[in-house]
Amino acid sequence: MASIVFVFFSCVSWILVSDAISTKDQEDVLHAIKSAYDEMKIEVSTLKEELTLMKQKNCECATKVDSYNKSPRFLVPNGQAPVAFHTHLSANFNVSSNHAVAYDMVKINVGDGYNKFSGIFKAPTAGLYFITNTVMSMPNHGIHVEIVKNGVAIGKNWADHNGYESGTMSVITDLDVNDSVWVRDSDGGTERLEHDYNSFSGFLIYTEY
Repeated sequence: MASIVFVFFSCVSWILVSDAISTKDQEDVLHAIKSAYDEMKIEVSTLKEELTLMKQKNCECATKVDSYNKSPRFLVPNGQAPVAFHTHLSANFNVSSNHAVAYDMVKINVGDGYNKFSGIFKAPTAGLYFITNTVMSMPNHGIHVEIVKNGVAIGKNWADHNGYESGTMSVITDLDVNDSVWVRDSDGGTERLEHDYNSFSGFLIYTEY
């Protein structure tokens, strides 16, 4: 397009500075100017069409991004039912040896696998799961707990007795349908858990592995 504009203005300048130009030459120059002008109009029209298409594509992309941002996303593939739970204690809790901690403040329970009365998560879907537990101790009360799968410890967690110290333990384990996972005391005595700072969570990673 720059070359067309150059030709256009060159022709106009030539007419202005040439006094001895013949009628035939003037007609040729005017024809060249008209041709250049017509080409410019076509190119401008083409650019407008391209700009319109770009705006439409941009709007389509923005709509897709907005839809993607609003849609729920999980680690599991499309078509696979998600499973996830997150819970903590609503009040200080005393737990005795080998007893499950009943985390009663349920924040998320997708798939309804967690029971807040027993503190036990039962897998509604077979697959590979991520399970995690966080504890916080109170002054003069150390905490020793373990993550249990069907009665067998698969991870241990603790926080020192100095008070307000925390510990986190996470495991990845395979679960069949109705396999049970919970957190229990493992110290052989009664221990006191600080409410909000003690949690139990997990989610399904994948059903095939």
